[in-house]
Amino acid sequence: MEVDTVENYSGPTTALKKQMLVQWCMSAQFFSDAELQKNLKRLLGDEHQEAAPEIIDQLNSTLEQFSFALRSSMSQTNGERWWALISTNADGISMTASAYTAMELGILRKLIESVFTEPLGNYVIGLHQAVREAAEKGPSSFSRREAQDLVMLFCRDGWLAIDDGRWVTIGQRACIELQQYLEDAYPEFVRTCGLCKEMATTGLMCGGCGAFVHPYCVDRLKLNSTGMPACSECRQYLNDSDAFGPGKSGIPHSVKLDSTQAQAQSP
Repeated sequence: MEVDTVENYSGPTTALKKQMLVQWCMSAQFFSDAELQKNLKRLLGDEHQEAAPEIIDQLNSTLEQFSFALRSSMSQTNGERWWALISTNADGISMTASAYTAMELGILRKLIESVFTEPLGNYVIGLHQAVREAAEKGPSSFSRREAQDLVMLFCRDGWLAIDDGRWVTIGQRACIELQQYLEDAYPEFVRTCGLCKEMATTGLMCGGCGAFVHPYCVDRLKLNSTGMPACSECRQYLNDSDAFGPGKSGIPHSVKLDSTQAQAQSP
């Protein structure tokens, strides 16, 4: 029987490499497309790029045995794709139970509900409100400092996000893992980008037909005679007064457009 030596060992087989990739996904749980591509190249070589969709399908076939799946969504502001390992057996936000205590899970559920059902439709609440709600939802011994630390932990883990240091909104991870939960629990608050068809919690809403578009997707809209991007559905022009979602000014405007900027974007 031939024994592997330094001279004849050719490295791990393709099957073993894919198993290693599955293990990495299960360890990382939430990662950017750049990180995924880096590990695909590290484990499978340069040829991985053309076969990436097929490889991901194969990964999901393997992960299905463990009741997991890889899902992704695009960053609404810069177009970067992010991936998350989701539990296909979990019920709503309980999919985070392995990471958080029951008390922390209850606070996360409350904060996501408050952000997603914000009355003005901007999917944003103040940081002080988030800390106050976390403190109120916790036990009597739960201090505001502990509540703030927990809110920051949810942000670091990707479930929530901080805008301008004082506004709390839906995080990228929640957009991936909790999309089905949010659609089932709060269907009247769900918005979908008319171009990429992914969930929209920031962007522009057409004043004519009510269609939504992500900030990143605005650049894909054709400009009309005003020099402004035109709605893909009704062709009415869009401007920053149509914006919704968190914004740097504290007023929820994610997209700032004027005719000069729009013309600069045109080819």
